[in-house]
Amino acid sequence: MDPYFSTDPNLLYFNSANLSICPRSVVQAINNYQLEFEQNPTEGLKTSWTKLWEVQSLLALFLGADPKDIFLKANMTEAMNTFILGYPLKTDDEILVGELEYGAIANICRYRAERDCLKLRVLQLPQSQIAFSAITQEKLEREIVSQISSETKMIVLSHVIASTGLKIPIEKIAAVTRKRKIALIIDGAYVAGAMPLNFKELGDIDFYACSLYKWLLGPKGTAFGWVNPIHQETLIPLQAGWTTFDSSGHLAQFGGGSRFQQKFQPLGCRDFSPFFAIKELLVFWNAIGTQNIQNRIATLNYFFQQEVKRELGWHSLLPEDPKLRGPMTVFRIPDKLQPQGAQLAALLLSQLDIQLHFTPLKTGWYGVFSAHIYNSEEQITIAIKRLKNKFYN
Repeated sequence: MDPYFSTDPNLLYFNSANLSICPRSVVQAINNYQLEFEQNPTEGLKTSWTKLWEVQSLLALFLGADPKDIFLKANMTEAMNTFILGYPLKTDDEILVGELEYGAIANICRYRAERDCLKLRVLQLPQSQIAFSAITQEKLEREIVSQISSETKMIVLSHVIASTGLKIPIEKIAAVTRKRKIALIIDGAYVAGAMPLNFKELGDIDFYACSLYKWLLGPKGTAFGWVNPIHQETLIPLQAGWTTFDSSGHLAQFGGGSRFQQKFQPLGCRDFSPFFAIKELLVFWNAIGTQNIQNRIATLNYFFQQEVKRELGWHSLLPEDPKLRGPMTVFRIPDKLQPQGAQLAALLLSQLDIQLHFTPLKTGWYGVFSAHIYNSEEQITIAIKRLKNKFYN
């Protein structure tokens, strides 16, 4: 896949779940859109929202969504802020947040609870090899549902847990939360691109957010939120601007006249180039084939699992039930390396030219491996050889 990417030949990059490398065509498109805008910034800004809606419609089609149900944001944190802070709750209502949620998202929940005198409780999730060996989709569903209380009015949970790779059966959970009138807010950052995602199949999910710059290979500074139509009139915008109360001119045409779309569209003058380049990103995905890319990710993931186990003796944090497996490989680093856990990412980058992500769990430090189509089995073999020589010879 080298013809499609401009990569550093000396770097073994395996951190695509957090930040992926853009295709060359997408990077070039961003530059072209910036240059085009600067030819006439006044007209460029005036026509930006029409172009933005065209891109949003294409993205929605790719995701199996209605374009009027999604909105564009610069990153996941902004999208999740919109949901967690904008959904109406009453004093003493409870927010239930997964214990392994991304720190920024957990902080949004804490901020909302402290701001509005709400209760905040942590939802316990499995995070050890022993727990993973026994978990099934049905058992995981029961464990999550059993922690919901009569006071719970909002649940914030990842579709795939970043630090363990565990895939949560969100559709099953949503069937329960909808009956109990609980808002289910899903962080989908580690799904889109690596695994099938179709909003026609998400059932009773209330809110879903996802970044485009992780598995989807998209421009940095692009993300989206999806809002179930039943919440679009009651979700409170966190910012106000020209379209808050009414719209006119080109702004009134955004979203086909949808007031929800106009209230939640990107506000003010900004660099729209990364958003416009989503068009070229989708061209790339359609040309290579979504299924082909996802199959390649799965192949690389499996190869890494097998080779690390064979060459290094490290074991993956892998559920027996394949329905619970996300696109990353997560493995516990050996005891002798545990004291270096916090420094390992920097050490591997500076000394071995390997980019990996490491995260602490209750049972120690774990490495998170996430390869994409710009990687190869040869690169994986070289990386493992370097690790072996560094820590075992």
